[in-house]
Amino acid sequence: MHQKYRRAAGILAVVVLLLLMLPPASIVATSWCSRWRAQQLLACAREFHPGITSEAQALKTLSPFNRYISHGEESYAGHASVRRDSYLISNYPKWPERIAQHLPDWVNRHIWFLPWTDFSVSPRFERNQLVLLSIAEAQENRGNAHPYVANVTILSTQTEHDLPETPDNFTGFHTAAYEQGEFDGDGKQIGPTWIIREYVTLDERATPAEFNQSLAFRFACLTSLFGCRDARRLLPIGQREEIEHHPSF
Repeated sequence: MHQKYRRAAGILAVVVLLLLMLPPASIVATSWCSRWRAQQLLACAREFHPGITSEAQALKTLSPFNRYISHGEESYAGHASVRRDSYLISNYPKWPERIAQHLPDWVNRHIWFLPWTDFSVSPRFERNQLVLLSIAEAQENRGNAHPYVANVTILSTQTEHDLPETPDNFTGFHTAAYEQGEFDGDGKQIGPTWIIREYVTLDERATPAEFNQSLAFRFACLTSLFGCRDARRLLPIGQREEIEHHPSF
């Protein structure tokens, strides 16, 4: 009789252990799958050329990622809102979002153990032609007020009929970074600075080397347990034409 109780207790312990391991295992597995799918999505985006690629061609190439479509709209002053979908891959499954609001805070702190990271490709079409492509990777770390972001905008200044999203004095390739650091009460910097956001803009005048480095996204942050607390870990752009400095609060 005692042997049966011990066996039942052992089986129960194994079942409980498996149930406890299942949620984090699901999240880790999803993050690695998302990392692989993000690499594939980027490979598709590299085939696009705003001003040349047709809408039908772009949508056909992106069709394997239709499950990741996030519907949205964008608008400009004096222009009607237009639909603009994004293909967004995150490193979390759907179930944490569905149950998070029903769980106490201390449970949620353990469920969301990976820094939330996503990768997105957002095309803009005009007159059945691709005229702009936004590619971005972003990560939210616990304790940071703002996410770390690397955003690349590829456009065709020759064919886009709406307001081109270009920096001042744009000549075909432009980079901008927002740097942050900690300072003491006397304004003296404490430790090194880091990049919180970086933006890249290029059009048909960019060189192949500039195009390649602009799409050199790294996806290790999708599976990183400790997070990537520098935008250069998302996209290591070496040349930066503009840097703005922001204190850390």
